Amino acid sequence: MMSWKVALALGALCAPGVAATQEGQDGSGLGLRAVRFYRAQGGQTVVDVLCQVPFALLEPVAGRGSPGAYRMTVSVRDSTGLELVSQAWAQTVPERLLRLPRASTVEWVSFGAVQGRYAVTVAVTDSASGRVVRRGTEVAAYAGPPRVSDLLLGTGIRVAGPADTAVGGELRKGNLLIAASHHPMLTPQQSSLAYYLEVYAAQAETAAVTMRVLRPDGSMVVATAPQLVPLGAGGGIARGAVELAGLPPGSYRLEATVARGDTVRQGADFGMTGFETGTAIAGARTAEAADRPRDPFAGMSEAALDTLYMPLVYLMTSDEQGVYPSLTLDGKRNYLRQFWAKRDPTPDTPRNEEQERFYSLITEANRRFGEPAAAAIPGWRTDRGRIFVRYGRPDEVLQRPLEGRTNPYEVWKYTQTRPLKYVFMDLTNFGNYALIWTNDRREPSRPNWEALLGPEAAMDVLRF
Repeated sequence: MMSWKVALALGALCAPGVAATQEGQDGSGLGLRAVRFYRAQGGQTVVDVLCQVPFALLEPVAGRGSPGAYRMTVSVRDSTGLELVSQAWAQTVPERLLRLPRASTVEWVSFGAVQGRYAVTVAVTDSASGRVVRRGTEVAAYAGPPRVSDLLLGTGIRVAGPADTAVGGELRKGNLLIAASHHPMLTPQQSSLAYYLEVYAAQAETAAVTMRVLRPDGSMVVATAPQLVPLGAGGGIARGAVELAGLPPGSYRLEATVARGDTVRQGADFGMTGFETGTAIAGARTAEAADRPRDPFAGMSEAALDTLYMPLVYLMTSDEQGVYPSLTLDGKRNYLRQFWAKRDPTPDTPRNEEQERFYSLITEANRRFGEPAAAAIPGWRTDRGRIFVRYGRPDEVLQRPLEGRTNPYEVWKYTQTRPLKYVFMDLTNFGNYALIWTNDRREPSRPNWEALLGPEAAMDVLRF
């Protein structure tokens, strides 16, 4: 069964990230898209140019077994031909990534423009062969304040902490970091589609935002319930993630409908791969992790080691508890080495698949379940994060936003082994979901869970 998740929130170069290749329609292999945002101060249009560079365009610099490299050049010219932006930078690509099917990287550059039309040209020069691949697009800067910005899509979105910095492929918007792409490709393993949309307003008002997934023929696959987004003077932001587990392979479009007196629609394309291709893409996205040395703990700071240790509370046996905090720095490294060595399903290989799987779940739990009213608490420590790390992605999800007197709640169901059901409720209306009932005897339920839900919602939960 397909499930989806949408969260809306109010809000006021060039590092590569491994992703899927979406070839350009002109056959160049480069994917290119310009996304526009408006800034009232100065009446400027901010343009983010996203370019997908397939590693299939590259050859090893020094022959087989060596890394690849390329030079990226971006040029922006106005309607008279005057060059306004000229940037260039070089990147290297590990040899392992060159061999992965459909692997690519996202490069991006941003520039500001006044009213008019602009020509953007990108060129990728393979350092080994000297071959140059170019692609261009035209951008029209806004003549005045639009109703909404273009829709920016990606494979992840997170709130940046005070000392947080963007990692490979992330684009910053205010306090948000978005793993953006010109054409996101979801996989059965990574099926969450992130979005970011700016809504502009001259005065305070409220907008109802609905997200719809459409097929190429325009027919609807699924739509979310309208969410009310309060806008301040100047506007606000609709952002979040749509969970599309179970979506059949193919091409799709995510369309945002913004209603506030009139109705405005804005959309962007994305794709879903099948299991075989998704496995290849997932391999590309985790290739850097696969290339790490056998001992990943060597050279780590004590703070980094402590960060890796804390989630292990979900896996520890009784004899492993209480030992780590009293150890020296080298002792902590040895503890983590031994902890994961005991759980390595393939000890004769450089990789520890169970260790990679666990920390991948921790990363995703932090991204999906970090709670806005408790920003200092990582997602893995929340109730939803704990269940997610222990049991993985639920097979079915029932989501209920604020309805009448019942606070928002969601129900997770696992059906693959033995039937398990978990009910989480936002008790404070600040996005902090707590586990209130489950049929899992290893987890506590609140005695007043039915009263918290109300009779109709309680029946809804039991029927699900």
